[in-house]
Amino acid sequence: MRFSPLALAAASTLAAAQSDNVQIERVVITAERRVTVLDTTPAAITALNGARLAERGDTGLADLVMLSPNTAFTNGQGATQLFVRGIGNVFILAGGDPGVALYADGAYVSDQTSSNAALFDTQRVEILRGPQGALYGRNATGGAVNIISALPTSALQARVGLLLGNDGRRESEGFVSGPLSDGLDGRLSYQVREGDGHTRNPLAEGPRRLDDLSSRAFRAQLQSGLGGNGSLRFVAGHYRERDAGMSVPVLPDPVSIPVLLYGVTQSSDPRVVKSQGSSNRVEVSTAQALLEMPLGSQTLSASVSWRRSQVDRLWDSDTTEAAVTTSGFQTGSTDKSLDVHLASDEASPLQWLVGVTALQFDQRQDVAILTQVPLGFLVPGAPVSVPFPGGVGFLLGGRVHTRSTAAYADLRYTLNPQWSLLAGLRVNHDSKRVDEYQNIAAFGLTGTGHPGEGWTSMPGSVGVECKPAAGMLAYARWAHGFKSGAVNLGALQPDLVKPEKVTSIELGFKTEFLQRRGVLSAAVFSSRYKDMQVSQVGKATTLLANASAARIDGVEIEAAVKPVAPLTLSTGLGLMDPRYTDFTNVDLRNAPTTPVNVRGRQLAQASRQQLTFGAEWAASVGDMRTTLRADYSWRGRFYFTEFNTPDAMQGAYGMLHLTATLRPAAGHWKLWANVRNVADTTAITSMSIASPVLGAARQVTYTPPRQFALGASVDF
Repeated sequence: MRFSPLALAAASTLAAAQSDNVQIERVVITAERRVTVLDTTPAAITALNGARLAERGDTGLADLVMLSPNTAFTNGQGATQLFVRGIGNVFILAGGDPGVALYADGAYVSDQTSSNAALFDTQRVEILRGPQGALYGRNATGGAVNIISALPTSALQARVGLLLGNDGRRESEGFVSGPLSDGLDGRLSYQVREGDGHTRNPLAEGPRRLDDLSSRAFRAQLQSGLGGNGSLRFVAGHYRERDAGMSVPVLPDPVSIPVLLYGVTQSSDPRVVKSQGSSNRVEVSTAQALLEMPLGSQTLSASVSWRRSQVDRLWDSDTTEAAVTTSGFQTGSTDKSLDVHLASDEASPLQWLVGVTALQFDQRQDVAILTQVPLGFLVPGAPVSVPFPGGVGFLLGGRVHTRSTAAYADLRYTLNPQWSLLAGLRVNHDSKRVDEYQNIAAFGLTGTGHPGEGWTSMPGSVGVECKPAAGMLAYARWAHGFKSGAVNLGALQPDLVKPEKVTSIELGFKTEFLQRRGVLSAAVFSSRYKDMQVSQVGKATTLLANASAARIDGVEIEAAVKPVAPLTLSTGLGLMDPRYTDFTNVDLRNAPTTPVNVRGRQLAQASRQQLTFGAEWAASVGDMRTTLRADYSWRGRFYFTEFNTPDAMQGAYGMLHLTATLRPAAGHWKLWANVRNVADTTAITSMSIASPVLGAARQVTYTPPRQFALGASVDF
């Protein structure tokens, strides 16, 4: 997606002009592929400022936990899992698609194993809640997330920053931007991160720390004016990570394979993980060309994108001092995409945007799990204290070839200054072709498969917008979303997982009050899902399956107010009733022979309540400008399976983050400090349950502990 630099600059100037007075500043967004103001856009959207995210210490998608109502971000076994309104990426392996579409500078990101790359030199992150099928494609049944990089500038600018924190955290980030020649601007940005990790490993043969970090990232941009406000921008970037990787603790169980075979168990301390070996290697390269060209009163936009990633992860899966289980994942992906759209003159009563898009996504994944299994698990009557000779190896994987083409349209017809009609439609065709293999020699299972299937869908929306008074907006929208079918790579299943479909109704209201000292937005929604894709326990890894039907009803409220000029208070509230309405399944961990009807039970990964609260004090003391900010987020109880059992549950918890900045009123430097997770809260953010053959072990990830950081930057 590409937008006029002049329009963006003018809008940014408007927002900046308001930021120093007692009014709430207007936030400029591009969520509808046009430059609009957040308060006057008929959709449930949260916009996060990139500079403020950096000061808070948010440097990755997994850091954006609960900054938007009914939204959650986590990182399960290295795969990014984004959830919006209870829907998200429930599958951490190749072959499936997320329920929340992720875009980076207009390019759709398919590979979820490498998408939690660094956020740096970011202008803004936009979170769109609810089905977004018309503009954002078939895999946006829960919502969409846009990550927007800072653009090249026509005036010379440069910045370098340094950050130091606990656990050996050392980071540097900066950029240089400006004219290279007449009509040609450039921008070069970088980020370097190092950290020793906050999880201790007591075993001498493994890494000293887990959750460590060693990454390098850079982005280069060239932007050329084409006359008549047209522009052509080239973007190239690279990200590299080389470290021991995240910790994946296993929760202790009274009866487990390590206990039965070797009399050892996992640590009960969430910050101590026994690991005999762990490594994490990530390489991501990207290239984009973005064109914007006026054609009379219309504007033509085109984007060509390429992305290649390579991920290699290895870890000790039993987390004991015994050599029980080792897991390895190797994933290689290549994305190629094209998007071309034409937008009408925004001054006309009928505003339209029509476009075509094509995506080619090729991914290979190889999974190797080597484990010791009690002989009695496989041979009836045999002892469970003796391992199966030679152990059991699960080798599976293959290649997935995904193709998607679509034509889409977005319409807005202004009846009069108060009323407008809204509509959007996307005609999409997807196909998946798979070459897979499976080898489990201990079970006598070996073979290959070549399943494939295609789907044609027409997600879209219709709605109405009303502006009953100045500074007030109300809207109603009906939307239909579609998520592509999926393959359980390496499972040798002849039939692919069915597509997920959703029908949603949303009523929204936005207003400003007290002469724009305050703003308020609210939305009420009801979504009904058919064949919802859910994660299940498999023989070696998790599998995707379909829940026949589910329903999610909810309310979202966001508000901000300036009671006095220096103080800004903000809050966000999300309430949901996420439940299965037709789903019968077997709990292989607790009752492996008894089907359970989970109708009425809470949707996995979804909380019923979520609250955020922020307070910021910004004032001048002499020649210095000081900002103090506190952000608190609270999430209600949620479950990791549809069975809602206590052994797969995280209770309600909250986290407090503090930030302080200091800068001269007219100067070129800035100091900041932040404390994340002030109360050192420990909560489980993701859980993966192994098959009964592997002891139904529960692998989890935790919230990071309390973290301190001091930073400084200088502008040149």
